[in-house]
Amino acid sequence: MPRSSTKSKLESATEALNEALPVTPQSEQTTPINPSPVGSNTAPQAIATFTPSDYTATNLFSDSSSLPRTTKQAADQQIQAISGKRETLRLIGANLSLNTDCFKVGSLSEKMNQAAITYQIDGINTQAKMVALESANVNLQIAGSKLNQTQEKLAHQNIELDGLKQETPLRQRYWEAKLSLIESRISQVELAKFTLDSKIGMIEAEAESID
Repeated sequence: MPRSSTKSKLESATEALNEALPVTPQSEQTTPINPSPVGSNTAPQAIATFTPSDYTATNLFSDSSSLPRTTKQAADQQIQAISGKRETLRLIGANLSLNTDCFKVGSLSEKMNQAAITYQIDGINTQAKMVALESANVNLQIAGSKLNQTQEKLAHQNIELDGLKQETPLRQRYWEAKLSLIESRISQVELAKFTLDSKIGMIEAEAESID
């Protein structure tokens, strides 16, 4: 087969592959993934196999094989065509390997993004705990201030208690003196009444003696 014909078929296969795998800018590349479900009812793909017993020569001294005849030129043409298809498969395999590596790197990128999100979440949780710690410190300071106020109130109460204790005997003496004064006044009143009664009795007695 002429070289130009082979090159034309290879170029055609390459163009067909390029049409099947269009090149787009990196920012716009999208690879739809639509895997076919594999079920128990999926039939295996039919593949041509070669069974030697079907084509062996039954008579070694004659053309007794059932293999079809092919000329050398026709065989060369078909072998070149098949070789071109194998090159196409090699190109497809290289692109599939490339795409596989792209998805692997993309998977690593997604894992990195997940790790970054986890890091940010942990950072937010840390800040929340710091806020809780500051709040606890403020509450502790408030409790300490209230404790100091209560202690001061207790000191005031103790001072007032001491004053009341010291005032108690003075108040007792005051009431004792007041009661003593009242009793003295009562005694004076009784004495004055007695004296007055005596004078009245003397006057009455004198009056009776005059009569």
